[in-house]
Amino acid sequence: MDSATMGEMVMAGFQKLGFIQFTGIEGVEYAPGRNVVRMAGRPEHYNHNGDVHAALLFGLAETAAMGASISGITDLLGDTFIVARNGRIEYLARAKGELGPFSATSELTAETIERTRANIASRTEIELEVPVTIADVTGKPVASAAFTAVIRPRRK
Repeated sequence: MDSATMGEMVMAGFQKLGFIQFTGIEGVEYAPGRNVVRMAGRPEHYNHNGDVHAALLFGLAETAAMGASISGITDLLGDTFIVARNGRIEYLARAKGELGPFSATSELTAETIERTRANIASRTEIELEVPVTIADVTGKPVASAAFTAVIRPRRK
């Protein structure tokens, strides 16, 4: 299965979640080690300054990170349990509503994917630091984030 088809399947799963439906997050690009998602702000997403609410930017970043964390192991998902352990975000600039849609990009190295696959094969838990950058429509970064994805063997 090619990356585009896999990305569509992953996003279809995400689209079932109420939060994703509320935010309107959609997939842009999906490949092993890379996930890009986007969100066009709606009036109900803005704070009193007309900026996208910080909680929604955090959710956009988390969606990108978790998508990237599984991007190189989709064939092994039946053997794994994946959850975000924690996340942090730094807001770099205002996410002005009129500068949307906002894109969140998360990338992992080939080495990280290889190590993750090896740990899954040996049934060893792994924690990944998954970085994310959120940019406005001009490409200007508005936030930088990182999440810890925990990937462990599924209990039998």
